[in-house]
Parts: sequence; structure tokens; C-alpha cells
Amino acid sequence: MKKAEELNYRLYSVEALRILKRIMSYDKLSSMLNIPPTALSRYVNGHVIPSLETARSILNIFKREYLIKEVNNRIVVDEFGAVDSSMIIYDPVLLKHLIISEYEKINSVKIDKVLTLETDGVPVAYQIASMLGKEVAVARKAKKLGIRDFLEIKQVFESGTYRYIYISRNAIKKGEYVFLTDDIIRTGATIRALVNLCKEAKANVSGIFAVISLKKMHTKLEDELGIPVNSFIELQ
Repeated sequence: MKKAEELNYRLYSVEALRILKRIMSYDKLSSMLNIPPTALSRYVNGHVIPSLETARSILNIFKREYLIKEVNNRIVVDEFGAVDSSMIIYDPVLLKHLIISEYEKINSVKIDKVLTLETDGVPVAYQIASMLGKEVAVARKAKKLGIRDFLEIKQVFESGTYRYIYISRNAIKKGEYVFLTDDIIRTGATIRALVNLCKEAKANVSGIFAVISLKKMHTKLEDELGIPVNSFIELQ
């Protein structure tokens, strides 16, 4: 982790600690972190920035004690089992904290560009790209007016149906390391199509991240594709 990235990461942990302080006492946080309440107070009030090791501990507890519960509370599943993530991905503050909690995993691979498919993957891609200082590329379900030169890939679903997805030929360059994102990995069809787009562009897929993975789909894709695949939360 570079110096500027480390500093931002440590500052993010202060934000997380301030949220934790709303839901638990200094004494409870002290016992969980093995840090005196007086030191925690200095972090919360901005007088001292936690060390990298302490920041990791704070963010791990923040994820366990707050984020996972908050995300679970916002997942909507209808009577047919369809999962709706909109209450998570369209809350920029919550989504930012969620991505920060996964920062070290995401930042462990080389990334030149972040790629997603419209529409619900876009907020996730922009949060990651903004944090890393990278550009975003968005594949579309229809050709965009004003662009004539496209890469085109067939996206095949489990039912055997398919559609085509498109991206400007200039959006992904040969040799770039591309990080794929989505809000939910349901069957892997979207991720496979994005991987094929990168192959068509002669770019490298360095990693994959989704907020939600259904039925261990992230581990199945990792085995299938030989690419690191992470998700914030897994649903059965």
C-alpha cells in the first residue's frame, strides 16, 4: 500500500470508529480492540490517526458489528426469490464504507480500469474506481448512439436464452489489467460475458468483485475462471 493510500485507509477507519461509537460504548470498543478508551476518544475526535494495524482492526470490527448487519437489513427478496440490492448500491455513503471494508482485497491485484455492465453495477464500479484513481468502462445492453465501433459479445443465460452486450472498442485497451464489478453474482452469466469482452479486447482480467454472491457463485467462478473473485456478503 502506497503512503497516500495508507493514510486514506487510516482516515477511513476513523469514520468507521465514529459510526461504531454511535452504537456502542467506549468501554465495549476498548475491550474489542484492546485499546484504552482515552486513545479511542483521541481517534474519534481527530487528535490522533490510528496506525495501519489499528485501522485494520477497526475496519474488521466495523464490518462485523455494523456493515454486515446493515447490508442484510437492506437486502430485499421477493416471493419468487429475486434479490434486490438497490437500497445498498444507491446509498453512496453505505456503499463507500462497504468498498473500504474490502479495500485491501481489491487493491491486491493490478488494476488499470474498472469494468461493469449497466445498470446496477455502475455505482459499485464508480466507488471502486474513485477510491483507486482509475477510469470506468461500462458495457451496455444496446449500442450507444454516436459510437460506431463496438466490441460485441453474446451473454448466455442458464435458461439457454441470450442477448448481446456492447462496448466501445476504445473503452478497453490491449494489455490493460481490468477489474470486473457487479452488484450481484447470480448465475455468473454477466461476469462470463465481461470476461469474454476483455478477451476480445486482448486485455487481462485481474480480479472480480460483487457486493452479493448467491449460492457460493463467487467461489464457483473463481475455480472456473482462475481469477480472484470476492464478494462482500454471500446469500444461500
